[in-house]
Amino acid sequence: MVSVEWLKRAELFETLKESQLNALLSHSVVESYPEGKTIFKQEGEATRLYILVEGSVDLTVKAEKQIDFMTSKIEKEGAVFGTGSLMEPYRYNVSAICVKPSTVLIMEGEYLRRQMEEDPGMGLEMMKKLASIYFNRLNEMREGVSNLIKFFNFKKP
Repeated sequence: MVSVEWLKRAELFETLKESQLNALLSHSVVESYPEGKTIFKQEGEATRLYILVEGSVDLTVKAEKQIDFMTSKIEKEGAVFGTGSLMEPYRYNVSAICVKPSTVLIMEGEYLRRQMEEDPGMGLEMMKKLASIYFNRLNEMREGVSNLIKFFNFKKP
């Protein structure tokens, strides 16, 4: 199901060499989750990175400890989430909840960080991709908030 060729198409690993991908894949595991399963919770210790194989996962933020706001929907095969496992303070800044049965490839954050330190070229490539992923998701969220504000401003008498 998950091969080096598949991992090469994952958004975070597109620029890595086959030998680097083999090393990462050899330390990975595939798990399946049912609809409604919370994979991790906001503010929890971020120990794992997840790559979507199939399914759909909502990333949500709890605001004022009362309301959950969806920030991103992870539906594209090869999309990553749980990226807090790669950056200090190693906490998840969102919750990840399956909105349909989902299969994910899981990598231990500590292993990934160690590989990135031992192979700075790989680390640089991954961090460049990670920055791009965050930038794109931030822009998507901004567009959603802007559309929501426009909708409510339009509805006011």
